[in-house]
Amino acid sequence: MHYCGVVPAYGLLQLVMLEEVRRPEPPIRLGAVFFEPGTARQIAAELTALGEVVVAIGAPLTDVAGARACDDLLRARGVVPARPEPAAQELAEALAPLGVFQAPDHGQEGPVPDGAFRAGSVFETNTDAVFFSLQRRRLPAKRHPQGMRLRIAELSEDQVLDDDGDLWQRRIEEIDAAGAALCAHRYAVGHASWLGEPSEGVVVLPGSSIPAEFSPDGVLAPVERLQLPPVD
Repeated sequence: MHYCGVVPAYGLLQLVMLEEVRRPEPPIRLGAVFFEPGTARQIAAELTALGEVVVAIGAPLTDVAGARACDDLLRARGVVPARPEPAAQELAEALAPLGVFQAPDHGQEGPVPDGAFRAGSVFETNTDAVFFSLQRRRLPAKRHPQGMRLRIAELSEDQVLDDDGDLWQRRIEEIDAAGAALCAHRYAVGHASWLGEPSEGVVVLPGSSIPAEFSPDGVLAPVERLQLPPVD
């Protein structure tokens, strides 16, 4: 089984693939394979050639007019919803034969049923919310050095292995795609949850439940900054 994460990357798409590395002693490691950014057609061709895959796409899968329930539920938790990206929607259409996750038609959140990946190998996620869910709290923005440090530390703690650079040599989009791929692994092993209105499309995140709010407490340590003198 290949666990794949795809995120937008300046008009193209970034793909990262995880594979389980079995060793005599636990935990299971997840070897990461990073690809150059490509078009939706290139990514679709690669994914459909892999055999058994689970694919997490870090952008809306369809173009829905107005805010969706999953977007509102993310905002209420302190997460900025991802913007629609034509390349991501083109990829989702190309991968439709693999099946898209369909949440149970009741309520607006809940656990992903065991074995859901067999009928729906493709699902939408939100990469900031993936890392927030793994940490159970809000993290600094990706543009902040501490934000990237915490994301890379989380991937390392979850046994994501990058033999070619130890994750520190990777671009922001590659780290995001690795987070999405980790979410795909959690989805496949039955440790994920969904948010949204099933008829509009839902967002899948790692964890057996999703906090009602991702706390901002302790996101950044307080540091001293001097005030500039007033001027007329």
